[in-house]
Amino acid sequence: MRPHRTLLAALGLLSAACAAPGVHARRSEPLPPPARERRAGAGDPGAGPASGSSAHAVQARRAPREVAVRRAVETAEVLIGKRDIVMGGVHYGDDCAALVRAAFSQAGTPLPAGADARALHRLAASRGALRRRTPSPGDLVFIADRPGGVPEHVGLVESVGADGTALVLHRTGRGVLRLRANVTQPWKVRSDAGKALNDVLVVGAGRITAGRLVVAFATML
Repeated sequence: MRPHRTLLAALGLLSAACAAPGVHARRSEPLPPPARERRAGAGDPGAGPASGSSAHAVQARRAPREVAVRRAVETAEVLIGKRDIVMGGVHYGDDCAALVRAAFSQAGTPLPAGADARALHRLAASRGALRRRTPSPGDLVFIADRPGGVPEHVGLVESVGADGTALVLHRTGRGVLRLRANVTQPWKVRSDAGKALNDVLVVGAGRITAGRLVVAFATML
């Protein structure tokens, strides 16, 4: 696992990734609707694996959970550093949710086409899949733009350390990056022994540790 090399990540970069109202404090025009998946180079914006008969075909090939988790995580890892979320000739969009939609599609469990962070949070809630603690690899992680806020951003848990620190893959304005978040020690950047626990995000309220901004985790695979 490659180490996360910075403790300071700008949540403002998510302005190009998730269209979060709290992040767009200076933006006055209406936000665009979420991007829909489309075949790369195709004219039909609705094409993609998560709609119609294609979704049923993928569901029919659904893999065991441990295999699905590995495929989802490996898909997100391949996209590290990239802004455009394209897998298997399908363009999933350029927002934060596009990363998890691509990962889940490759894992054989497609999510609704064009669903943003809030829509995915509602879907997870409807399935009783949300929880505040104990993340697992392959989980969705929902992040707010302020402590106690609503979910504005979504990523995928890559791995979880023995101390509960989740390494999250998420799509930002600079592309797909890693983020550390520990909800058991949300106020701490480092442990007493000096181990990194939380990266720091720059939000409207100032610099906030990632663990304080986590709304929930959800096991959907």
